[in-house]
Amino acid sequence: MSEVKVTFSTSRLPGADQLVDRLPPVLRIQSIARFPFDERHMLCQAVLFHEQAGLKVEWLCRQPDNRLTAGALVSIRWLGRPVSTTGAIRISRLVKLERPEASLNPFATIPHSWVKDRPLVARAAQLWEGLGRPLQHLFNAIFWDHHRFERYLDGPSSLAGHHNGRNGNFRHAVEVAERALALASHHAEAHLPVLLASSLLHDAGKAEEYRFNGRHRRFEMTERGTLLGHKHTVL
Repeated sequence: MSEVKVTFSTSRLPGADQLVDRLPPVLRIQSIARFPFDERHMLCQAVLFHEQAGLKVEWLCRQPDNRLTAGALVSIRWLGRPVSTTGAIRISRLVKLERPEASLNPFATIPHSWVKDRPLVARAAQLWEGLGRPLQHLFNAIFWDHHRFERYLDGPSSLAGHHNGRNGNFRHAVEVAERALALASHHAEAHLPVLLASSLLHDAGKAEEYRFNGRHRRFEMTERGTLLGHKHTVL
């Protein structure tokens, strides 16, 4: 993954055209807010995240797009040459990406608030690269819903057993994939992309099995988890 870090924060944007060309085509909304601007417009502001770039953007709209929420994957529609206004880049609008794209490594779009262990995120991103395009598309289709993806990353793998803390399910999936690759190194007939996909997705259903109870400050089993379980949900 590229180490280039682009952050727009000043009123002057020297070489803005070159910087825009280096921005990833897809970013994740970290936060979004809307303010009254005039009789016909709202001022929308959003903070966008990608491992390669972080920036704040703003645009005017008559009808706010309620599909644009924190966590959504979006692309930027530019408004001429990028200029900064009070620390935000003026754009034409953001477009929510409704259809999963196989080319996007979703682990490159995980905000720090979702997973603080960045080496773990980097390990997952490297594993995803080994899936091959068809299975990358499958993985992205399953987790294009950002709510599901966040729960997959945030939740535990169990309530009282192994990996029972925050990000436990994610850590477990990465560790299983890495151990599977180590075992497969002794078997030339093993199909590594399928092995990786199976490892990363085997507990994907746990995204619907646990929910964090803010009142009690703990993860609890959902009704679906109790009645069906993650093994059926993942199917």
